[in-house]
Amino acid sequence: MSRYLTVGLLAEGPEDEIFLSAVAVRQLKELAARHPEPFDVGDTPLRGRCSTARTAHGPLCAEAVDLASDCDLLLIHNDHRERNKIEKICQDIALPSHCRIVGVVPVRETEAWLLADGPLLGSLPGAVSALIPSSPRDVERTADPKALLSRILPGGDTRELAEFLGERVDLDRLRNLPAYQLWCAELTAALKELRFL
Repeated sequence: MSRYLTVGLLAEGPEDEIFLSAVAVRQLKELAARHPEPFDVGDTPLRGRCSTARTAHGPLCAEAVDLASDCDLLLIHNDHRERNKIEKICQDIALPSHCRIVGVVPVRETEAWLLADGPLLGSLPGAVSALIPSSPRDVERTADPKALLSRILPGGDTRELAEFLGERVDLDRLRNLPAYQLWCAELTAALKELRFL
């Protein structure tokens, strides 16, 4: 009988939450499938009611504790410039023994990860292909990924785009990004501590 991994997510904004929920589940399912003793992963992470960008530290810690009581793995997202928020939450809360926190910190913004799959972006109607970074590693050098994404797909619905890309982005392309590689390494370490891997 396989074990069941329950995942929680606290994110900065709705688009981050939509994209990262899909990518996290896909990445975790891939890790599970490669393990000799596979485990099941819930299709939808438990989501927090607050934003890691706009919620004060005290209520954010309370939300993290509440989510951690119901999940094995709690993912907390912040953009790179706010990484210290995750570290402070980890210092200031007591986790149940069955849960681990893993930070999700793309370089600059989550939109850098949305830019990683150039062929997928270029296939979208209205995409300005000439603006798409030529390789996945180039996206982390982009000064303003959010602005670049809106220039590549002008006038698009950002939530629909986050959902579409989260469900379809090539995980191998994402793994070319150093920040994504670090996140995968931290996920793997947490799953080993929890004895899922």
